[in-house]
Amino acid sequence: MELHDIVVPERQKRRVPKPAVFVLLSVICKRYSTAAITTILTIFINLKLEYDKDMSTTVYHFYTFMASTFSVIGAIIAESRFGIYRTIVLVSIVYAVGCVIITIGVVDVFDLPIQVFSAVGLVVMAIGDGCITPLISTYGAYQYHSTEVDSIALFFVLYYFAYNVGSIISRLVNPFLRQEVQCFGNDDCFPVAFGISGFGMVLVAVLTAIANQYSETTHAASRNLQDFFACIRHAAVAKIRSKVTRSISIEDHWLKYSEKKYGKTLVWETRVMVNVLVLYVPIILFWALFFQQGSRWIFQAMRMNGDIGLFTVIPEQLSVINPLLVLLLIPVFERVVNPLLANLRIITDLQKTTMGGVLAGVAFLLSAMVEWQLENGKYLHMTWLLPQITIMSMAEILVTIPMMNFSYTVAPKSMKTMLQTCNNLTMGLGNLLVIIVVKLNLFESQACEFILFAVLMFLDMILFAFLAKRYKPSLEESTEEGKSFIK
Repeated sequence: MELHDIVVPERQKRRVPKPAVFVLLSVICKRYSTAAITTILTIFINLKLEYDKDMSTTVYHFYTFMASTFSVIGAIIAESRFGIYRTIVLVSIVYAVGCVIITIGVVDVFDLPIQVFSAVGLVVMAIGDGCITPLISTYGAYQYHSTEVDSIALFFVLYYFAYNVGSIISRLVNPFLRQEVQCFGNDDCFPVAFGISGFGMVLVAVLTAIANQYSETTHAASRNLQDFFACIRHAAVAKIRSKVTRSISIEDHWLKYSEKKYGKTLVWETRVMVNVLVLYVPIILFWALFFQQGSRWIFQAMRMNGDIGLFTVIPEQLSVINPLLVLLLIPVFERVVNPLLANLRIITDLQKTTMGGVLAGVAFLLSAMVEWQLENGKYLHMTWLLPQITIMSMAEILVTIPMMNFSYTVAPKSMKTMLQTCNNLTMGLGNLLVIIVVKLNLFESQACEFILFAVLMFLDMILFAFLAKRYKPSLEESTEEGKSFIK
């Protein structure tokens, strides 16, 4: 039995407190801003900066990798310097500044080096995006008491619902702004698309400030990442010395070698972290598949017929189908699919995640079939992409929401931000994996590359299922009292 699946004796009444409402509104604005950029980024690099498809794919995934990697920096700043609320406000403004930089560089009348301004702007935006992502979800969950297990689970469902509302709006509006609006003598208008994204992130700062005014809960102070790594380093060194010199007593778990120096509480918390981090490793490959919706699948759509009668679908607008399906499917999963899965004894977050990973592999097999037809000269309609997008959307629901809830509920009180950060980091590493595969150029056929990803995904989920079965949460309680670090 897993810690987050312990049955609560009395069914709790689920609620959404007022500060959590403002957090959810900020999630919509935040996701609009970030998705608005990633939706047009591949096209921007390909058409405006004039890089080829492989380089455009590489830059797109490297940007996403940077954004996820900077989540670690955001956690460190929140934990050791400003607190989670002030950090959200600060990095929101940082992201908006990045949007201003890239907007100025794109305006042709200024005759500025567009590559330089674009690079600087994207780096600044990646810092803001990465730092804020794990903090918003954690801050929202912090508006509940730790005993409100059902309400916290509901919040993460609503969080992902709001997240996809922002995705839909941005993926409908920004491609339209990019292609249909003309400005500064150009046939497109990238400056407006980037500029509105910056304004959306300013709204995030405002809504977070309002949420903070209503916040009533207090929470344990968060651990510093340095403590976590110091505990691991000390235990590893002591373990090696015990084997070499035998002058140190043998412990039943290698992390217990740090108890004398760092205390039982930190050792227990670190042990929980390590056990969960092992489970995160296979999730990296899932994100490698998932984020190709914004690169490889867009290039598929560019070679297909988008005419649906009343208007012609712009390739990057196709990406709106994924969040739209997620919005429609979340209630279906909550009321129909999850009860059915429970009847099949698929109950835990980790079991659902395994199923989601398998579906992602199936989606890539379908993608390979479509690619095979395109490579053989068939001019297909974009509707041929709907099955793979639908299955990937189902996979997304089965992976993202369970893993967010799992990460928050199993984490010790002082490490909830840290575990959400590490969960977010798997997204960045998944994008890095795509970059490596692209650079290796293993296949001339894109269809073969899709098949490779599918096969690896199936094997990866076998490993994940094995690790999930072995996972045993520690039920030991931390006794340290912490201070609030939110305000």
